[in-house]
Amino acid sequence: MGNRNKAQIRYQILFEGELQLDSPLLIGSGQDKNEPESDIHVLKDQNNNPFIPGTSITGVLRHMLHGENPEAAKILFGYIGQTGNEAGLQSSIIISDVLLEDTTIVVRDGVCIDPDTGTAKKGQKYNYEAIERSTKNHKATGKINMMVTLRDYQVEVLPNWKAVVQSLANQLAFGIRLGALTAKGFGRVSVPDIQVGVYDMTQFSDVKKWLLRQPSAQILKVEKKNTQPKGTFIVTGQFALKTSLLVRNKEVANEDTDGSNDKEKKSKIHAIPMKSDEDYLIPGTSVKGVLRHQAMYILRTMGKTQLLNQKFDKLMGCSTEDNKQKSRFMTDEVYIHPKDVTSQKQTRNAIDRFTGSTMDSKLFAEQALWQKDKKIPTVTLRYTIDDSQDWERGMALFLLKDLWTGNVALGGDKSIGRGYLQGLTATIQYYQDENILKEWIITDNGKVVQGDPVELEAFASALVQYQ
Repeated sequence: MGNRNKAQIRYQILFEGELQLDSPLLIGSGQDKNEPESDIHVLKDQNNNPFIPGTSITGVLRHMLHGENPEAAKILFGYIGQTGNEAGLQSSIIISDVLLEDTTIVVRDGVCIDPDTGTAKKGQKYNYEAIERSTKNHKATGKINMMVTLRDYQVEVLPNWKAVVQSLANQLAFGIRLGALTAKGFGRVSVPDIQVGVYDMTQFSDVKKWLLRQPSAQILKVEKKNTQPKGTFIVTGQFALKTSLLVRNKEVANEDTDGSNDKEKKSKIHAIPMKSDEDYLIPGTSVKGVLRHQAMYILRTMGKTQLLNQKFDKLMGCSTEDNKQKSRFMTDEVYIHPKDVTSQKQTRNAIDRFTGSTMDSKLFAEQALWQKDKKIPTVTLRYTIDDSQDWERGMALFLLKDLWTGNVALGGDKSIGRGYLQGLTATIQYYQDENILKEWIITDNGKVVQGDPVELEAFASALVQYQ
């Protein structure tokens, strides 16, 4: 080793596996004049196949590692010199584009909601494409190939390089978030079968295997370990449907709601539930919008105008011409298994608000969801706050209380009682430090059966007493 050039390659590390989409993915290519029906289109290659750029994966991994170990991030991912005397460093990591196979492109729609009136803003409806998540009916997977080249000087300055590489592999196995709308449930991908081979380039046998593309004799053991940065606060609630639920699918005429081929019967259904493959769906955009609106209501009720005006957008995010903030409050999409609910047609009449009588030719039908057994969890709501403060954790608890007690509705037709939930169990996690995870479990009667309830009360008090 003493006579070796420090720039010589010491190790080649190869990550390989099959990347899957755990939620819809949107990596946009912008608007396409040839396809005006959507405002944002999925990024595709020259053969019209969706793919994930290697740069997107690299950026996410670099950001995550920088939060844990800034020096390791610089050594592995490189950096640009900030002064004339600093040359910078080339990245040691190469990640190829991931070509996705057996995908389904769906079109979602969104609308901007006025926070004061709770109604849609005129002219601010939009559509966007997304790649549907991986299911048994469409794999939506692709091969990932990531190579790490470690030179002698990097091994010297980063003696714990193996632990750092292990951490990257564990995170890929557990999952990361890519693309747009990650704060609203999109972009969760994982590589559960990832293999990490280490080739020692000082050993002839390893050099030969590397050149012949043979498996390495040294394989790192990968764990699906979720490493969260300090301050992460996660609430996961298990709910039953207290009332019916209807999140409308915009494509009604083309849907077969009950397996029937009777076109006349289907045409009488004016609103059917949104689905993701075989599961019923509550989009993450809907969940985020509801929780954002309820959080504003809580602050206004408490008279916390300072928080609302100065801190709220830094938590929930915003995108205006004058102010752009990335959200630290993230929600997941909600998937409801069809075996737990029943979808039934319900016919209604439009009522004339002045006479109180039915309006002519205003008979319409909707296909809402009802839960079969209200003692089992059907709806799982999960929301996360990155780098949380005490009052923000208190806000998360107030949101859980309102969801738990049926004071917040999801989906449409709230005015006729749809979309209300009933809390069954909840798990609350707080990553107080890198090595300290505090966890609380709440049962259906609202009792804390694990963890110190006084600490949860302190979070709630922090919001109430905030000046």
